[in-house]
Amino acid sequence: ILPLFVQTQRGLRIAEFAGSADYNAPILGPAATGSPTETAAWWRHLCRELARLPGGCDLVRFRKMPAAMAGWVNPLAALAGVQPSALTGHLVHTGDDYDAWRYSLEKTVRKELERSWRVFAKHEGAEFKQVHDPDEALRTFAALEAQQSARMHDLGQSYSLDDESSAAFHRELIVRGLADGYVVLTALKSGEEIVASLLGIRTGSHYVMVRISNAGKAWSNCSPGRLVIERTMALLHADGVRTFDFSVGSYDYKRRFGVSDVALVDLTAALSWRGWPVIIRDRLLRWFRRS
Repeated sequence: ILPLFVQTQRGLRIAEFAGSADYNAPILGPAATGSPTETAAWWRHLCRELARLPGGCDLVRFRKMPAAMAGWVNPLAALAGVQPSALTGHLVHTGDDYDAWRYSLEKTVRKELERSWRVFAKHEGAEFKQVHDPDEALRTFAALEAQQSARMHDLGQSYSLDDESSAAFHRELIVRGLADGYVVLTALKSGEEIVASLLGIRTGSHYVMVRISNAGKAWSNCSPGRLVIERTMALLHADGVRTFDFSVGSYDYKRRFGVSDVALVDLTAALSWRGWPVIIRDRLLRWFRRS
């Protein structure tokens, strides 16, 4: 399964991964061998089918691809023309002893997390919780959306998750995945106020953070974003999670949690003569960066 969409940019029809995921890869069935011969044949077939679409396709642009996922090798990452991505993933492997992992962090980080919890806990009705009720989960997610959108617009950054299609997708994900633990929604609350919230996905012992928000400057003295992450990690570790995925984006707070970088790759391929100028431009840019 390879969900793609084709959009037109500056007269070029470009095939990319659907959605705005932090990681992109095909979903492989049990018959996939990952052999070079099989991968090459599959790639040729994919390019032919894209070229046959109504209106054709000029360029394939696959970004942010891990080399492997859930024990499977990503066949797209082994193709000729793959280049290192400008972005990296970020993982924390805690091991079985959570306290030992915590003490592996810098002392200033540990002390700041402890201080943040003491400051937050002094507020009336202060609590950290995992949200299980669907109605409460949707209310919590609505607060997350509003807080995240407000912060990104205040920073003047490009933000696309506040459109209705993205919102509907995430709401359906929560409703369908909350009961069986696939979706994990946690929050810091003070009475009825959502101080911070974190939406993530869990599969077995692996947890990936998807969206996070906090209530802004009024609560900055207790670092609610970092606090909701650490409390969520402790909660899930006690339930068997050992790998915590902070996803892409190089932010200081991730370094404080001791993340390890995960290399990602990009693949751009021309399917028509109109796509070749993009390939040449990309190669020149890579050459200039290396030089």
